[in-house]
Formats: sequence, structure tokens, C-alpha cells
Amino acid sequence: KPKVIVNVGGFSEENFLNDDDKSRKYLILENSLSRLNLDGIDFLPQTMPPFPWHFGGQRFHNIFLDHNEIKSFCIKNNLKICLDLSHSKLYCNYKSIPFDEFLTTIAEYVNHIHIVDAKGIDDEGLQIGDGEIDFYEVGEIIKKFMPNISFIPEIWQGHKNNYAGFWTALNKLEDFLN
Repeated sequence: KPKVIVNVGGFSEENFLNDDDKSRKYLILENSLSRLNLDGIDFLPQTMPPFPWHFGGQRFHNIFLDHNEIKSFCIKNNLKICLDLSHSKLYCNYKSIPFDEFLTTIAEYVNHIHIVDAKGIDDEGLQIGDGEIDFYEVGEIIKKFMPNISFIPEIWQGHKNNYAGFWTALNKLEDFLN
């Protein structure tokens, strides 16, 4: 089935939402999903960073950040997700959550991976090895818990110069995923 990877919204402009408002965002998403005919596709909400850049500036993201919330949402709605390593690493850095804990908690709900590096709490889209992700550790987790999952490198501007950034990422990943 074709995989449709979606940023399902849930950001705010001024600060993070409180738990009640965040729960309402999840309910809006559930209501929207109930109205869609998803037959024939894999609808995959993407994990998000805490401080995304949207047109007009940096914002605060509120849903599809926390691994326990993601797991609960997937179970309740019988969904899988797209794991964006960069986004999720930024969230883990922001909340001081061990990245391996995050990954193993949601592993069985992952259906596609965006592989890309990250640093700090808002530096995403980095070339493999230019950030803080331990790709040896991630590679072992993928091999153990997500062995047949599709993936794509998602390096910022990786498509330029005849996809040079993507080819570099794929070459580097051979060391980590074999």
C-alpha cells in the first residue's frame, strides 16, 4: 500500500498547550480520521519536533512528540506512524529522555522512518554524523525491533546537486544498518 506521511498539525504560536488543550488536538485528529476513507493506503502521522519552523517562524508543537502518547494514540486508533529520527531526537533532548527508550517504546508502531541527524533542541535535518544521534545504536534498534521497515534519508536540501546529500547519507548509513 502507498504510505501517506502526514504532519497532522497541533502546533501553537506562543507556547506549549496545557494538557486539556493538547487532548483536544488529539480528539480533533481522531474525529478527522473517522471521516476519512483510508482503505488502500497507510496513513502515517509523522513524529514531530518540539520547536518546528513553519512559514512565519518557529512554533511550539504539541502532539506526536511524546513516545507514550504516540503509543497510546496508535493503539486506540489502530494506526502506525512515520518515525522522523531528527524530530524525535530533538524532543528527547528537550525532555532529557533517553533516545533508545523513545525508540523501543514506539518501535512496533513504526511503518516508515525518516533517517536524518539532529542536534540540541531545534537543529534538525543534519547530514548523518553531523549531529548527536548515535547511528550505531539506532541501527541496532532498527535491526532488532523494526527489521523490515522502509526508510528514506531526509537531509535538509539533500536533493540539491543531483541528490548529493541523499547519496552521502545512504553511503554513511551502510555502516550503521548492515
